[in-house]
Amino acid sequence: MDESMSPKQIKQMIAMLKQMLPEDNEEVVEEEPVKESPIKNRASRRPQQTENKFDSMMEAHLHKEDIEIDKKLKKFDPTPRIRRFDPINVSCRVCGKTESINPALLQDTPERYKCNNCARSAG
Repeated sequence: MDESMSPKQIKQMIAMLKQMLPEDNEEVVEEEPVKESPIKNRASRRPQQTENKFDSMMEAHLHKEDIEIDKKLKKFDPTPRIRRFDPINVSCRVCGKTESINPALLQDTPERYKCNNCARSAG
């Protein structure tokens, strides 16, 4: 307690605190604080799925009606998403395994190629 308080002030404070207490006939329920786990559930870290409001808008279906204008303005056929390649045979410089791969996977020369198994291993 603070020593600067007079006995009269202390009695007033006790009286105020007593008024805040429940009556004797009322049951006092003590609420235990909810402990939060330091490790949260993995699902709570995932972004919540929200409704895509664009699907219900008029603009979502406008492009379907543009078939005729697309045919008139088209200069080229659509480009295929998967580009074709001629595979090359290379040997892994660590284990010697020969594989047929996309040439785009080579960074330098075929002599420097390392297969996936050897690239994952330490060393």
